[in-house]
Amino acid sequence: MKNQLKMLSRSTVVCLSLLFLSACGESDLIELQERELDDAREAAQQEPDAEAANPEQGIDDPSSGRIDLTQYDLVFADDFRGSRIDPVKWNTALDWGPDLSIHDQMQYYVDVLNEPDFGHDPFTLNGEELVITASQTPENLRADANEQSWLSGVLTTAEKFDFSYGYVEARIDLPDARGAWPSFWMLSSDFIGLKPEVYIMEQDGAYPNSVFFNYNYLEEQGTRRELVSAELADGFHQYGLAWSPQELLFYVDRVPRYRIVGDAVASQKMYLILNLAMGGVWPGAPDATSGSQVSMVVDYVRAFQLKP
Repeated sequence: MKNQLKMLSRSTVVCLSLLFLSACGESDLIELQERELDDAREAAQQEPDAEAANPEQGIDDPSSGRIDLTQYDLVFADDFRGSRIDPVKWNTALDWGPDLSIHDQMQYYVDVLNEPDFGHDPFTLNGEELVITASQTPENLRADANEQSWLSGVLTTAEKFDFSYGYVEARIDLPDARGAWPSFWMLSSDFIGLKPEVYIMEQDGAYPNSVFFNYNYLEEQGTRRELVSAELADGFHQYGLAWSPQELLFYVDRVPRYRIVGDAVASQKMYLILNLAMGGVWPGAPDATSGSQVSMVVDYVRAFQLKP
């Protein structure tokens, strides 16, 4: 299992971010992430209009940072036009397996590529998009699902595709359901040194008009930042990240929204992860309003690197 779940963070304050970034003290990594999520959620509730009124705060001219993909080569793509998950591109389990529950999450990720006879498939490909659906676990599958109350899906490119530096983007329609915790993120392939984790997008499903961006690493911890916009609750949006040696620039619909700079920006190769978690310390448990099924829809995932 990856050791990120129990490593200690020993922080000394450095200048990591140009905006919206603070440093943290020594603490367990899981507790740190949970506290940051709680703090960000509380701040958003106390000042609900601050980000909505000025979503580009700290970026002087958002139009100047728009991504120009003519300068890039496509190095990974899945438009999900087939009838099943492509095993050449994806895994359907996290590296540490389906039986470890983190952050008190309530889902079991069904590894359909390695357990095709499990009895449930959270992935639907309709010829145009991928739908990842979290469903309440039927009683006959509870034991096989480690007694987790939801069945859901995760995709990763671990040991199939990784890269360093470039631009990565997914077009996603996020759920509107209390307890849903969808994420699009990257994790270091070797998990050494800084042990970076980049959350291109994660969401508390009870607040469909907001998304969070985040960069975590071992020695110095960044904090999540929330973007609030009524438009986010409606249909598909493009969530992207431009990654260069000293900058992480987060995009929504190809408009830059959040920037992190500094010598501690990840340089290791990283792989891609898409998942729909349910419950946990941040969004809390689903309730009667959540229904028995919750879905996120993915139109495509693409990664690019600058042309030589």
